[in-house]
Amino acid sequence: MFRTLTAATAATFFATAAWSQQAGAVTDPAEFAQKAAVSNMFEIQSSQVALEKGVEGEVADFAQRMVDDHTAAGERMKAAASEAGVEVPAELDAEHQAKLESLQAAQGADLMRAYVDAQVQGHEQAVQLFEGFSTGGPDGPLKDFAGETLPTLQDHAEMIRGIAGE
Repeated sequence: MFRTLTAATAATFFATAAWSQQAGAVTDPAEFAQKAAVSNMFEIQSSQVALEKGVEGEVADFAQRMVDDHTAAGERMKAAASEAGVEVPAELDAEHQAKLESLQAAQGADLMRAYVDAQVQGHEQAVQLFEGFSTGGPDGPLKDFAGETLPTLQDHAEMIRGIAGE
């Protein structure tokens, strides 16, 4: 459905590919909490932007599900992080903030394409991060959270790949 690869999309893909190679290797609870929280916030905020800008059909349905599911997951993660004595960031990092601003500037078909591409990449990264931490992280509430949340992230990744036509 959305297979046009612009120079900006290609640059984002290669930048996120480098990040995703590191994501599966995260075993430190503080690093996991930081990466997971930023990813989660981006999923929510980018989906809110897509909904506010009027995406339609299956993309709108997916965006609403992301807001609902990731808001709930964020609350569970905050509780697990608190129990583990780990702080969770309250703001996006510079990379995700730039992606969000790019989505905010996009319109129409470009917005739909950019949102879907960002969701495919974001969910691939999240699945790798959560898989790696759920198998290699230290036992505790964050590892439990990662293992419990992973199947939902895998479902999200499969859904968005289907929307993207992959």
